[in-house]
Amino acid sequence: MTTRTVAQIETATIEIVGVNRVKRALPTRNLKQVDPFLFIDHLIPTEVAPGADVRIPPHPHAGFEVVTYLLDGEFFHRDSRGHDQIATGGDVNWMTSGSGIIHSEGPTEEFLKTGGKLQLMQVWINLPAKEKNIEPTFRHYTSSVLPVVDNGDAWLKILIGDYGGRISPIRTHTPMFYYHVKLKKDKLFVLPVNELFSAAIYVMQGKIRVLNEEAKTGQLVDFNIDGDQLAFAALEDTDLIVFGGLPIKEKVVSYGPFVMNNFEEIQKAIANYETGKMGILEY
Repeated sequence: MTTRTVAQIETATIEIVGVNRVKRALPTRNLKQVDPFLFIDHLIPTEVAPGADVRIPPHPHAGFEVVTYLLDGEFFHRDSRGHDQIATGGDVNWMTSGSGIIHSEGPTEEFLKTGGKLQLMQVWINLPAKEKNIEPTFRHYTSSVLPVVDNGDAWLKILIGDYGGRISPIRTHTPMFYYHVKLKKDKLFVLPVNELFSAAIYVMQGKIRVLNEEAKTGQLVDFNIDGDQLAFAALEDTDLIVFGGLPIKEKVVSYGPFVMNNFEEIQKAIANYETGKMGILEY
């Protein structure tokens, strides 16, 4: 097997989403995507005060998939197709925006009565051109259905894909993987990857060594597609997201919450939203 080399290491920026401060690992100035992954926001562990107004009001999406991995807390999803779902720690909400949908999200009213710890990862995954206008859908996966492999030194939760003979129930439009990994200090982890797939690591907490380079909390390691395994060692107890997939290799044109292949499609999505074709959602 051949170990992949590092293409670049990028540091997440701090952005404001609503009233929430998040670390934005994708895109960065030097790295626009890890095809097919377009966008990663990490709401770092946050103590939400009782009664805080931190919900995200209704907003549209079209042309890609919105994946919310809730690590801590209680989070609602509500959309213009009638879905109303509460996620708790470890759950995944998967929304395929397709031709267009409106949704709102945030801590539940019950959670906000007392406040507490909130942490999540929201990822945008591109759809190929032929599926940009499919019917919008929403799926919810409880933590209990997502496989975990734990050997004592490394803990791995399979959000998308397969590992060690275990397979996630989440089905995707293009081949990909998305793992949550916890690695003990001084332990080496070797992860097989398809030689055609993109691959990257986002360090949520801790520090790792990849070949002769180091990456720490809030940094993303993007790998060259030049091997069939990733190898990295934890320099301290570390919490990671490891992800990648078969690149779609199509032009990406984005405008706010819309991701298409050309500007004409963006204009159509905007018109569909403004004329109510994406539905209506009252918070």
